[in-house]
Amino acid sequence: MSEFKDLPINNLQQYVNEDIASGVSETQVFACSVYDILTFPKTLKVGEVGFTLDKAIVLEDDIVFKPDRGFFQMTVQTETGEVKNELGGNKGNKKAKNMFDFYVSNNNEGNLGYVDIYRNVPMVMVVKENTGRNRVIGSVDSPAYMDTVAATSGKGPDDDNGIQITVSDSTGRIAPIYKGNITLITDAPDPTPTP
Repeated sequence: MSEFKDLPINNLQQYVNEDIASGVSETQVFACSVYDILTFPKTLKVGEVGFTLDKAIVLEDDIVFKPDRGFFQMTVQTETGEVKNELGGNKGNKKAKNMFDFYVSNNNEGNLGYVDIYRNVPMVMVVKENTGRNRVIGSVDSPAYMDTVAATSGKGPDDDNGIQITVSDSTGRIAPIYKGNITLITDAPDPTPTP
């Protein structure tokens, strides 16, 4: 029971007149295979120097990739993306499940290829909420996977043509806020420098 000793104490303020944006950015969605990651940051634990409730779910350090690897960027349809955190399990043994539910317009080759190739690949995703916070779904130790996928051509001119995807993890912790750098695959150094 020592994990319940000396827990941090903070007031939880609610600012009722503050504008709190909902939703996620349609362009700031990033994904990668966990096999491309060299080091993955950790959150502070209760009792470690600097720990507060504000730091409990923050990843301060960068996700570091293997050479020539990085995140690839995705665009999701406007107002279809959502990061969700749910607690499951019995009283006294609750664990978090994190999900990113989103819609990708167009059943084109690249989008369908992403589903076909990544459907069973352990991933990490970083999703920018419209609040400005980057949320992480999955980790190296407990990756995110495609949970449900439904692609449709649509039936008529008012229907969407695209893919509804839900990616989820079972890290046991609330999806952390990532404050590190986002390294895109295009940012990787050229392996053959020009003379």
